[in-house]
Amino acid sequence: MKKLSLFIIVITIILAASELQAQEKLVNKNIRTISVTGVAEKEILPDIIYFTISLKEYQLKTGSKFEISELENQLINAVEKAGVDKKNLTVENVYGYNYSWNKKNENKDFMARKQFQLKLSDTKKLNLILSKIDPKSIEYVRVSQYTHSRLQDLNQELQVEAVKNAKAKAEALLKPLDEKVGKVIELNENQQNFQPIYYKSYQNNRMMSTSADETASMESDLDFKEIKLKAEVHIVFSIQ
Repeated sequence: MKKLSLFIIVITIILAASELQAQEKLVNKNIRTISVTGVAEKEILPDIIYFTISLKEYQLKTGSKFEISELENQLINAVEKAGVDKKNLTVENVYGYNYSWNKKNENKDFMARKQFQLKLSDTKKLNLILSKIDPKSIEYVRVSQYTHSRLQDLNQELQVEAVKNAKAKAEALLKPLDEKVGKVIELNENQQNFQPIYYKSYQNNRMMSTSADETASMESDLDFKEIKLKAEVHIVFSIQ
């Protein structure tokens, strides 16, 4: 008997909940709404840039070669003299080629290459660093990635601005109709970050005929595009 009573109570609760949902749907259908999209955009210059610097050994006129260890020391010293923390310089890759199958010349013809990643906040320091390195050893320099230290905060600020713009748009549309914006019925957001960048990669054959000052001058041609931030929200308001 108790089981039957409990079953009846459960069925009653389910039926009541279903009826309540049906009433809510009916009420929602009768609510007048306005749907708007709010957009906020911002362009910022990156303040964290990662450069890949590739150095390679090369033969001197005497027949010996400029060792990769010497080139690495040049780079480390240049980074420190530019006032950059040595922690910002890391090894990205190490490789090399043997240009002769003659075992007698094996060590002589093997040329090592080493890629470094350098993190900078000021691109002008790159020019200073490169000017202190033997230009013949620089195989290429390129931007690997970049970002902004306040990217997350800026995105959140844009979201808030996009919501305000959406509400202002709804109010402007309803004002000629003598209507007012009510509560939010639905809100969806779509955030996009566009980070296009154009860089020039200077190969060793060009640098071999240049001085250190000219190398630094070439690197100043690096052309950064601003990071484009965009926040977009779609909001459905009720009409009072």
